[in-house]
Amino acid sequence: MDKCDNTPVHSTKVPFDPGWNDPPQFSYSAQQTTPNRPRNFLNKRVAFPLSGTGSTPVSSPPANLPPMPVPMVPVVPTLSTQINSRNENEDIEIDSASTLKEVKDILLKFVDSGDLGSKGNEVKKRINVMEDMWSNGKLNKSVQVKMKELAYALRDDQPARADEIHKSLMVDHVSAVCTWMSGVKQLIYHCTARLELLDIDKQESEKCDAE
Repeated sequence: MDKCDNTPVHSTKVPFDPGWNDPPQFSYSAQQTTPNRPRNFLNKRVAFPLSGTGSTPVSSPPANLPPMPVPMVPVVPTLSTQINSRNENEDIEIDSASTLKEVKDILLKFVDSGDLGSKGNEVKKRINVMEDMWSNGKLNKSVQVKMKELAYALRDDQPARADEIHKSLMVDHVSAVCTWMSGVKQLIYHCTARLELLDIDKQESEKCDAE
């Protein structure tokens, strides 16, 4: 009599066709477990440090950074400065009417020469604005004296000196001269260009004489 082998035979073949609602068949023998694998405790709480000093080093700012710019504070003229300016204007002795006529005659002499071309009419308008402000007392004595010096510089063919006076007026009395100073500036340009042309003609004449 043959011995009966009671060892169960595991077959991977399903002896019958599973139905649509049958649970799936798992082969538990194929699963492998990793022994002694440490578990990750994700719900473990970390204690908050009670002391203010931590072990994390504090990074210091770079040493090569440029210094912070210091804002410029506008200088507001004080009352004493304004009083001193008024006193200086009062100390200036000038015949306003005769000085105006002298300055205007010198400036118009450049305009009437015809060298300015189409710009002559615009320069005349600016000179008329200066005359109106001067006659109505809107130009203080300091501006009148500087305009006299500027006109003399143009008359004496010194455009560099005239330009210095022009810049001084634009810095110190811009509200009084800004409406008409562009015409005077055009006369300074004209005087500079005329002297440069005369210098070129002189050099060419000397060169021809040398040959």
